[in-house]
Amino acid sequence: MIALEAAAIALARPGQHRLVLIEDFDQAGRLSDLLSRWRDCPFEALERLPGRYTEHVRGGGDHPRGPARAWRRVRVKRDLRQQTLARIAALDADFAPDQVWVGNDRKVETQFALHLASRRKGGPAGRYLDDGLYTYLGDVRTRPWVRRVDWLVKQFSYGRWWHNAAQAGTSPWISEAWLAFPERARDQSPLRQRHRLEPGLFTTPAFARLGVLAAREFGVDRQQLCAANLVLVLPHSNQFALNPGLAEGLNDLVDEVARRGLHVAIKYHPREREPDPGGLRREGTSIGLPALLPMELLLTLLRPGTTLVGEGSTALLAAHWLRPDLRVRDLGLSRGGYAVRARALFASLGLHALAGGPRELLETL
Repeated sequence: MIALEAAAIALARPGQHRLVLIEDFDQAGRLSDLLSRWRDCPFEALERLPGRYTEHVRGGGDHPRGPARAWRRVRVKRDLRQQTLARIAALDADFAPDQVWVGNDRKVETQFALHLASRRKGGPAGRYLDDGLYTYLGDVRTRPWVRRVDWLVKQFSYGRWWHNAAQAGTSPWISEAWLAFPERARDQSPLRQRHRLEPGLFTTPAFARLGVLAAREFGVDRQQLCAANLVLVLPHSNQFALNPGLAEGLNDLVDEVARRGLHVAIKYHPREREPDPGGLRREGTSIGLPALLPMELLLTLLRPGTTLVGEGSTALLAAHWLRPDLRVRDLGLSRGGYAVRARALFASLGLHALAGGPRELLETL
């Protein structure tokens, strides 16, 4: 989502723009290649830097845990981080950006880029882009003591430029935030200006072409997607463990959809590593959408009036925001945790939960 927001801002602001992707997920390369083949791409250069996924692969991947693997991962992470920071310094010296747009200003890589640009500019050069539910609800878990230890370790390792930020978008280099719902943001500090991201930035012909290109590149059958009776967008599967009733309720829903001869398109969270972690796909009645593709791209391919439902998901919020012509609803299955906090936010924005749960939904399909 952050890469798409950056692209939307760049398209609306002619000038020189570069995009740097940190390889925190396994298909960052495919996403980068997709953007590079987009005829409307506003970036003069796209670069990919090592991230958590790179560290995972080079540090031993899924090999059995043990002291040798742990030590290897520490060394790999240290070496990659040194290379990455050196590359960021070179990029800053070469390009000399006067603004650095980020979706997560709590990573070492983004903080270093913000630090370099702000020091050269003589003031905060950071711009924060909406990072979905985290922007409005904060982290899934709050662990102040962990953050305190992390701050001490990183200040010792990297220097005084490192800062601990309890909320994304609040580090001292950020002077502006561009958000879908600025009045609902968790951060309301007068130290930062908040601007509204208009949906029109993402409903242009350029983004429609990117959606078509993405569907072709990732093997999405556009006719099947348009014909789906239901689109199901899901939070990360770690929410299934926290809410046992969620997985059960979703499976019951998909089974009933199949019994009625209807079709459901299933979209998992982009950071999922397994193809079907919830066990929701059914032969002949379900369409598996590529997890990597942001839902914001796939939204351009849905016909008006399509029913789209989910649970505690940023994708659900994005669909409600970008496509008011869709029938977007919160299933309301979870009884605790992050999804319940999200439900209250959704309701305040007019995205309501199904009072009758899946049964109410099935009656409307």
